Amino acid sequence: MRCLFCLSLLWSQAPEILRFIPGRYRENPHHRIDLYNPYSYPLSIGGWLLVTREYSVRLPAALTLAPGQQYRLAKRGGNLTLDGYPDFLIRIPDRSQPGEYVALIDKEGKLRKGLYLAPLAQVLFLPDSGINITRDGKRIAFYLPSETAPSWEYVPWEPDPITGVVRIGNTWRYTVSDTEREAHLYAPIRFSTLVAAYEGGAVHLTWEVEGRERCQGYFLEKWEAPRGWKKLRSFPCPSAIPTRQKAEYYDLSVKAYTTYHYRLVYEGGPSLRLESAPTTLTCYPQQTRFRLEAQAGLVRLWLAQSQPIKVRLLDEYFIEQLRIYDGWVNGGVENIFVWDTSQVRKGSWVVVWTPQRRYWERLCTR
Repeated sequence: MRCLFCLSLLWSQAPEILRFIPGRYRENPHHRIDLYNPYSYPLSIGGWLLVTREYSVRLPAALTLAPGQQYRLAKRGGNLTLDGYPDFLIRIPDRSQPGEYVALIDKEGKLRKGLYLAPLAQVLFLPDSGINITRDGKRIAFYLPSETAPSWEYVPWEPDPITGVVRIGNTWRYTVSDTEREAHLYAPIRFSTLVAAYEGGAVHLTWEVEGRERCQGYFLEKWEAPRGWKKLRSFPCPSAIPTRQKAEYYDLSVKAYTTYHYRLVYEGGPSLRLESAPTTLTCYPQQTRFRLEAQAGLVRLWLAQSQPIKVRLLDEYFIEQLRIYDGWVNGGVENIFVWDTSQVRKGSWVVVWTPQRRYWERLCTR
């Protein structure tokens, strides 16, 4: 009996509808539907029908959504491009009924998930029916029950050819056909320009992040061929609202004469993703009139000209541990700075600020 119950539970599951932008299929390219598998097991929806007022489409026979996977249907682009897809059939919409809908019908003809958009909740969704004709000539009749069927979900929406709705958390919100603009509307943080500089054999990245709502965190990614984007490190969101926070990171895993791309990313559940504009950097070593050698308790520094500098000791997380020196140094000679290593347990970097730029070097293990 328990196994029969489990099979029944699995059979009753259907993917969530995350985003629905109806558009006007014949008139513009904005139409988009995002499906999502929220379960810890795969969902097989191959051969199901997806029906809207303007068309019906039979999903690919082998389509299975992995746990946490999103699947996008769009007029152009997406995982399934409807424009030109063979198991796709245009319908003549009944515009006497207000609003739009998207419905998922399984191979047994049962409505498993439906989303209905209309200006007023009391506007009834009248039953609908039709026939999908596949590329091999098979005729699949379908029937959509009225709004009283438990599989329907209603969302108030004013008809508009470029807007739709998106589920963020457990709340439906209005959205636009521009994904990037949607992210800027609803992401709880905003990123400033990401700046990268190659210095001391590593890439120094700086940026600012503005907090708008409470969130857990965001992360920094690096792209390098052939592996693609890879997460470097996660960072907490700013706690106070509103606030702007400066942040930095040193990427040590770089090679000279190699090009890298960096970006900041926020992910809020399956439907919300914000990416900063990527920054690109080629690591060309610079010939400078500067030499720096760092050991535990000792810094040797040579500069061509006399100038004011600051020398700092940072730990492995790039947090200041010790102020070694502030003041002028003589040019053309070797300047030596020493400190008591017993007072600093996690010193990993020596950083030298000059009026022109910053230099830094890995500290040898003591």
